[in-house]
Amino acid sequence: MAKIFIGQAVTGQDIASLQSEMEKIYDVLKQKGHSVYSTLEEEGKNMFKKAGDWVIHGFKKIDEYDVYLAIVRTEHRSEGMLIEVGYTLAKKKKFILAINENVKNSYLADFADKTIVWKDFSDILNKLSKLKL
Repeated sequence: MAKIFIGQAVTGQDIASLQSEMEKIYDVLKQKGHSVYSTLEEEGKNMFKKAGDWVIHGFKKIDEYDVYLAIVRTEHRSEGMLIEVGYTLAKKKKFILAINENVKNSYLADFADKTIVWKDFSDILNKLSKLKL
């Protein structure tokens, strides 16, 4: 089974809603035997003084994981996630993109080892439950 680092836009998002969704995503992936991590687990703990420190922390965690799963919900660009994707590609880690079907202006799929296009939250859960790594 794989160790999966999950990246997503966090800044400017409803953290409570994201955390609730992530618990369900964790459950689906853990039921398949994967171990999962997202820096969202540490959101609100004031671990770092500036945003760049979060990215450096993300790099260290990505090094510990086999797969980077990017969850893209909207057209909103997350600088942190994009930097993490670049790091993942440079480290030649497996990159999986889970992107909402309404997101049209992204070329992340060009770099992904696998792309999951989803309609709504129940659809992403269903597709992740069938994910083969």
